[in-house]
Amino acid sequence: MSEGTISIKKVIPIIVVTWILSLVTTLTVVYVVLSIFPSGTGGGAITTENIVDGAIVTTKLADGAVTSAKILDGTITGVDISDGSIIAVKIADGAVIADKIADSAVSTDKISDDAVVTIKLADGAVTSAKILDGTVTAVDLATGAITEINIAAGAVTTTKIADYAVTNLKLAAGAIPFNSTYGTGTISKTTASWENITDMSVTITVERNSTLLIMFSVQSAISLDDKNILWRALVNTDTALPGALYLQPPGEGSQWSLVSYNFYQPDVSAGEYTVYVQWYVSGGTGWVGHRTLFVIALPE
Repeated sequence: MSEGTISIKKVIPIIVVTWILSLVTTLTVVYVVLSIFPSGTGGGAITTENIVDGAIVTTKLADGAVTSAKILDGTITGVDISDGSIIAVKIADGAVIADKIADSAVSTDKISDDAVVTIKLADGAVTSAKILDGTVTAVDLATGAITEINIAAGAVTTTKIADYAVTNLKLAAGAIPFNSTYGTGTISKTTASWENITDMSVTITVERNSTLLIMFSVQSAISLDDKNILWRALVNTDTALPGALYLQPPGEGSQWSLVSYNFYQPDVSAGEYTVYVQWYVSGGTGWVGHRTLFVIALPE
């Protein structure tokens, strides 16, 4: 036998050993397959008991393989849901009820324009601070809504009162200061000096600059034809305008005459004043009978 050739006797044992190893390997594979796939076909043969607990990890699941039917009802908790994953279309209509909204969670940008209608406002909820200054106009006020308590002291000025709107009934008693007096007994005088006429004085109080209107009427007579009676009004110690006057012609011969005159005193400041009417007889005897004095303070 030449050098480099293998004897047939040596080759046969190698072939036999190789065949035996191949047979053992084949039997082993068949055994394993039959153990895993008892039906011998392989398709659908892996049952629950063939899978070790915890063997199905994330990488073994195909994308989209876990459907709703594969998730046990009620088992998805908060930690299973990623932040921001629940979008509008995933929330059923009416599903977000009051107790699902956290306190103070509804901010301005979550409320649609015009969403807060009248029925959504609690009674008394709109306070002064919630109303923009200067926005309540006449049309917002109900008829008769402005009552006395709503009007600030001094708020009704002259321009707010319509012409001819202040009637007699709107004036309080004593709103225009006045006072009056009268006398009936006959009195006489013969002296040529100024003297107060009995019952012809009043006191009046004014609260602002005023003009005093002094209205005087009297029945009088004088004994001598060529003599006269003079009359004047005083406000405290000041002679009212226009000063002393003759109110009847001389020579009446003791005949009664009714005379009257309106004196006045302008620019009287606030305060209390006494108004007198005085008379002066130039000669003979003078008499006065029925007489009246009426004083009104007219605001300036």
